[in-house]
Amino acid sequence: MPEIRLLGTVEVRAPDNGRAVAGPQLQRSVLAILAMVPGRPVTAEALIDRVWGHQPPENARDVLYTYVSRLRRLLREAAAPDADDAAGSVRRVAGGYLLDVRAEDVDLHRARALAASARELRDRPGGAEPAAELLREATELWRGVPLSGLKGEWAQRVRASLEQELVTMLTDRFDLELRLGRHADAVGGLLTALLEHPLVEPLTGQLMLALYRSGRQSDALEAYARTRRLLVAELGEGPGRALSDLHQRILRQDPTLDHRPDAGPADAEQADAAAAEGAEAAEPRSSYGPAIRPAQLPPDVAGFTGRADCLERLDRHLDAMPDEGGGASGPAVITAIVGTAGIGKTTLAVHWAHQAAPRFPDGQLYVNLRGFDPSDAAVAPETALRGLLEAFHVPPARMPAGLDELSALFRSVLAGRRVLLVLDNARDEAQVRPLLPGAPGCLTVVTSRNQLPGLVAATGASQLSLEFFTPEDVRALLAHRLGADRLAAESAAVDEIATRSARLPLALALVAAHAAARPGIPLSALVDELRTDCDNGPLDALSSGDTVTDMRAVFSWSYRLLSPETARLFRLIGLHPGPELATRAAASLAGLPVARTRTLLRQLAGGNLIGERAGDRYTVHDLLHAYASELADATDPEAERRAAVRRVLDYYLHSTHAACLASWRNRDQMAEIEPPEHGVAPERCHDAFQALDWFTEEWRTLGAAVRLAVRTGHDRHAAELGLRAGNYLDRNGHWPEQAELLETVVAATRRLGDTTRQAQALCDRARAQLRLGRLDGTERDLTAALELYRADDDLDGQAATHHYFGYLSEHRGALTEARDHMAQALGLYQATGNGLGEGRALNGIGWTHGRLGDHERSLNYCRRALAIQQRLGDAYALGITWDSLARAHHAAGDWDEAVRCYRRALDMLQSPDGADPTNLAMAFTGLGDTHDSAGDRDAARDAWRRALRVWERLRHPEADRLRARLSGDG
Repeated sequence: MPEIRLLGTVEVRAPDNGRAVAGPQLQRSVLAILAMVPGRPVTAEALIDRVWGHQPPENARDVLYTYVSRLRRLLREAAAPDADDAAGSVRRVAGGYLLDVRAEDVDLHRARALAASARELRDRPGGAEPAAELLREATELWRGVPLSGLKGEWAQRVRASLEQELVTMLTDRFDLELRLGRHADAVGGLLTALLEHPLVEPLTGQLMLALYRSGRQSDALEAYARTRRLLVAELGEGPGRALSDLHQRILRQDPTLDHRPDAGPADAEQADAAAAEGAEAAEPRSSYGPAIRPAQLPPDVAGFTGRADCLERLDRHLDAMPDEGGGASGPAVITAIVGTAGIGKTTLAVHWAHQAAPRFPDGQLYVNLRGFDPSDAAVAPETALRGLLEAFHVPPARMPAGLDELSALFRSVLAGRRVLLVLDNARDEAQVRPLLPGAPGCLTVVTSRNQLPGLVAATGASQLSLEFFTPEDVRALLAHRLGADRLAAESAAVDEIATRSARLPLALALVAAHAAARPGIPLSALVDELRTDCDNGPLDALSSGDTVTDMRAVFSWSYRLLSPETARLFRLIGLHPGPELATRAAASLAGLPVARTRTLLRQLAGGNLIGERAGDRYTVHDLLHAYASELADATDPEAERRAAVRRVLDYYLHSTHAACLASWRNRDQMAEIEPPEHGVAPERCHDAFQALDWFTEEWRTLGAAVRLAVRTGHDRHAAELGLRAGNYLDRNGHWPEQAELLETVVAATRRLGDTTRQAQALCDRARAQLRLGRLDGTERDLTAALELYRADDDLDGQAATHHYFGYLSEHRGALTEARDHMAQALGLYQATGNGLGEGRALNGIGWTHGRLGDHERSLNYCRRALAIQQRLGDAYALGITWDSLARAHHAAGDWDEAVRCYRRALDMLQSPDGADPTNLAMAFTGLGDTHDSAGDRDAARDAWRRALRVWERLRHPEADRLRARLSGDG
């Protein structure tokens, strides 16, 4: 049989290695299109569309026939002399053509088969080495740019997809090479791969790790620097968080980066697994999987000075705690650090917590409660508890809805553990009390501007009131930053600096930063600048008296040293809805290019006006946020401020839209939105997991952005942004927050008079209430939504609502009623000609019949759904329907057919157009169940492990069941 090559120049190669090019470019396009799906028909219309695009010639069918005739002759000439005449040919079928070759005779499909075999082997005992060899063979089939020389939209789209496929195979291959300890050998291959794919960060990370493990730390750091330069030059942004974190770990020679050597003859991955199992055996376990040790403390402050008496008082709390393993009883230790804004409460708490961390081997937790956030977005106790529980891998969907139940669960998880908890920026006792552990081995540090007398009275907590720095502390801080000699020469100036900065640590840090940046300027000259008064404004609300005047003077002094462009960005940050923002959000606020904005942000961070975080993110102290807001109100015209707010709302709306499209491409209501304002730089999400990471960082800020939109009269942004943010909240178990957010969205849609969006918001809120077990609320919302859709004569909306009613009925156990609602949805979709909806409704009916035990009808309806979805190319729905068919075949005992259907489902749910991690994990889980029922235990465990990786990434409760199953069956 001839070999057809797509992974480079499209060509046909004879069995004797003779080469035959497949003719002119358009003819090679026809061959490539057919070879992408060997053995499957392609319609003539599809061939014409893919070859010529939107402007085919009038005689396109005749030209196509000519190309097909030439390809037949070419394939015959390339075939072996004794080959079957019918083999390796292009056959005419009803409506189109079919390339009659085996998949393994096409290099692309051979590479995919090799990669699939590697995936089957990689996690089996001893499977890493053969899997690595299979992946090496697969990646070497790439001979250059895929479909090289072919033009047109189809070729470009497929080429990009195939390049990504190669990158995935390469990263999988080198992941195995590193697991096997072949670090030095992997370096050459990785360098070659990066020549072709220089901006692929996972490959750079693997190269850095290979070099580091080969004793070449400096080369590893240079690899990072080179990639960073390329990313900034090509994309205008630096490396992502994963690569940046690896860079930091290599800098500090993190011992966890070292490869675990083989234990005897075992493969490296077996040694790694044994080590992990041993570590787990030494740890306490909970019902939520292996215990982990969260280490959430923010970075310690370099050169911490002063507060010696406070540190000593905090140390006494350690003496009051039971010794490790002592089994003592009693209350958990609680201390509150209180004082005015900028007094250094957080700095002291974090610095002491780092010192005390070794006494708390089960972890250190940190929560910024944002009790005095300028956007009034204090963290609700329920939200804080969910974050704390997630740190111990309690899945969100396993968390109860009520505050009391969440608090009890948190105390249960901490029982028997020694954990340090820092609750920063608390507003009042009510915000703190539900978050307090009960275990005597735990210690809680609370910081607040308020005195919290109720906490002291109710829990016996000690209280440490921070005062302004003493003159000695002031001199110690300035000496550390500026040098003792410089201070000794201008003692009077130092005293006035202390007075003008109110001996407030935040102000002193700013003064010291600017003095250090101007070593040739006498301190007395800096004092003259500090004497400049500032106008009073909203900052007064944060404190009182002359302290505020001088604080504003300190801030203004720092501000006046900024360039006009940097000063403008600082002012506009005061309009941002939250205390933390990404570079692209700042760029959108200012309407500037991302690369330029990053430079300005680093200038602000260098002047201590904002803080820099990993992942290209920045934080703003609330005093400085308030000051920036004051400046914006006083300096920037109202029209410019409104434009900045509009741009940042556009940033969050369009970034959320992109993340939703990457994660929930099946969302029919994901309507198009107006293009963003000029100067907006939304985030770009390339896959569902990247979108999930972005949502995890931003979901609280998205809520604040919705509130900002309402306050500033941008109800359309509030509605569209809230609906999209609700997708993430629903999927990740934040159902109380979703229900609360949708209250705002419903109100915004009512003000807009947008009954379609109002009905959609009611349906989404109904889903959140259904998750929370609030069935009456679910029914009320769905009933209201249905009335709105009926008033608008919106049959598709009515159909979607009946679909939701079906879920409600299924939840109540009324399966016949659920089937009837699905049938009503089907009739409505058919009336409007909505094929996508019709296919999904048919699948819903089939699923319900399966739940009722009628497997024949289940299969019949699902097959009808499949036919529609195949015709429409609805990849996501195809994945779901193949899954339903698989489950019906499984229930009927037809294991082989169930496995086949699951594999088709997996193909769809891993494709670019159908990607959906949740349903992908469900399909892998079901495949494992079917293999298990058929007696193939190895295949079952392999499928379950694949499912587990996805469930864990989604932090889904199903991960617990699978983890227990995998660990319990030996």
